[in-house]
Amino acid sequence: MAASNDALRRLIPKRSWGDRHGLGVVLWTVMGALGSVAAIGCSTLLLDLLIHRGQVTTLTSPLTEEIIDADPLFQQDWGLYATAGRYGSAIGWQWLPWTVTKFPALANTGNALACLILFALVSLLLTVWSHSQARFHSSASARNQATSLRSALHRQTLRLGPSDITDSRFQTAFQLFTTDSEVVRRALSAWRVGLVRGYVIIPLLVGLALCIDWRLGMLCLIPSGFCWWIFRREQSRRSRERELADSRVETEVQFLAEGLRKTRLVRGYNVEEFEQKNFDQHLARLNEESQLGRNQERWLRATGAMLLLFAGAIVLFLIGLRVVTPLVPIPLASGMTLALIVVVLALEIPRIEQVVSQESVMTLAASRIYRYLDEIPEVGQAVGAKFVEPLANVITFESVGYERGTHKYLNSLDLKIAAGSQVALIALDDQIPRMVAYLLPRFMEPTSGRVLYDGQDIAWGTLESIRAETIYVGGDDPVLNGTVAENLLCGDASFALQDATEAAKLVHAHSFITKLPQGYETVLGEHGEQLPPGEAFRLSLARAVLRKPTVLIVEEPRVIFDDDTKSLIDDAYQRLAQGRTLIFLPARLSTVRRCEQVVLFDGGKVEAIGTHAELRKNSELYRHWDYTRFNTFRHTHGT
Repeated sequence: MAASNDALRRLIPKRSWGDRHGLGVVLWTVMGALGSVAAIGCSTLLLDLLIHRGQVTTLTSPLTEEIIDADPLFQQDWGLYATAGRYGSAIGWQWLPWTVTKFPALANTGNALACLILFALVSLLLTVWSHSQARFHSSASARNQATSLRSALHRQTLRLGPSDITDSRFQTAFQLFTTDSEVVRRALSAWRVGLVRGYVIIPLLVGLALCIDWRLGMLCLIPSGFCWWIFRREQSRRSRERELADSRVETEVQFLAEGLRKTRLVRGYNVEEFEQKNFDQHLARLNEESQLGRNQERWLRATGAMLLLFAGAIVLFLIGLRVVTPLVPIPLASGMTLALIVVVLALEIPRIEQVVSQESVMTLAASRIYRYLDEIPEVGQAVGAKFVEPLANVITFESVGYERGTHKYLNSLDLKIAAGSQVALIALDDQIPRMVAYLLPRFMEPTSGRVLYDGQDIAWGTLESIRAETIYVGGDDPVLNGTVAENLLCGDASFALQDATEAAKLVHAHSFITKLPQGYETVLGEHGEQLPPGEAFRLSLARAVLRKPTVLIVEEPRVIFDDDTKSLIDDAYQRLAQGRTLIFLPARLSTVRRCEQVVLFDGGKVEAIGTHAELRKNSELYRHWDYTRFNTFRHTHGT
């Protein structure tokens, strides 16, 4: 409950009611509610005018005394003057005598009828327009809030995403970005306007009923409210019973469905009769539980109908009694208006309940979003971080450990990688080499130990300088939505298109780029050209080499390349190796063979180091790894 309240406060802070759209919702809703009340008031006066046709029927008002003086026989058509004489003593109609005296034309029934119809139409139009504007402002406010949440999710994913080894955070972020943010937008759009409407229209209607006749209004509202309370209590109880019945139905269905898997056992032991009897018993129980659920629904509908009829009968009886009583009668039009108010209240209260249900859905989705936004990024820049110089000598992993939750992935890992070498990182568990590689550009932080570049702990280096010198190329990296040139330059003004072209030529990407419909201006991505895996991989290599990193980590895609693509990639590796350290997470045997060192991890530590030939000869674990990855009869990976 506390988490939901906190999510609601963060989603709809108090200041949001003071901005343009928040004020718009409040002001237009109030105006629409006033228009509804004005329309109901006009309806009352119209009914009275049509019933009495401007004739005087009472002598209790000061206004009727003026009418008597002017028309002793009460035969003249006095229009709204006569209505004011009947209504003027009521609290809610004390404005009417003043109004009719200021506008003498209302003393004619025809003129009064035209004015009332015109005013009622204007009130209804104002109500419809105001509700439309209130919904517009509520939708705009919800849309802005959803946009803000999506921006925050994007920023948070950029902070959390680099350490996402299994893509679990991406799946969470994707769900929050697409589904939960949309749930919040839709629910918030209806919730804000519904909440304000409930707070405004219901008090106004209750106040109008009490102004017409406070005693009769109380007598009508109290039993109606009591009937509604009984219905809601019964509905809640029946809903719980129906949910319990549905749960039992689901259990029986699961039991019967499981029986479908036992055919071989049943037929093998010739126990068809026993199984059929057991099946029939549970099927009968399923039907009983299903019938119970349907009975609950029918009983609830019947209860609601009976309570509605009972409340309606009470209201009509009370109103009719006051209309016909000779002691303290009220005009028939007032009684009809009271009945209309009770009906409108009966329609408005379920809308408030919908607002409450939308609030629970909205806060649940918002809680999931804020829980994700409150996660602390694993990697942060240290205070006083220094610039990390380009790697010149050696990368050192010094007693590095990494834990996530209760699982220990790396355990006192010690490893040295010479600058300018080509190294392959492998393990039976593909996550381990990826974690080791992620430590270098500081996508992840070791929970113990240090990673050193030429003796300098990179934990104390600026993220910008580390990631400028250490670039990770993922095998499944998608292309960016944009042109080929934008994919390479990524908005970095320090590079020119000529620089991108030279980088593309270095990794044999220039040839296929020039064959695209608009060359380097060809749009890629979901709404553009789709590149095959080999071309997308070379584009990623070009993007990386453009920035001239001293350490390049390459995770190869696990797809089958044709012979020409293999040759181009192998030649690209040869070119990329000049003057930099290449670290591979290989998917091709030819890549493993080209490396000067192959590092095999097991149990979170280095199990063996050597060339491909040395490890095949000396390491049984490596031979197993080699067999599971590249044996012709088990997999179809090319060499």
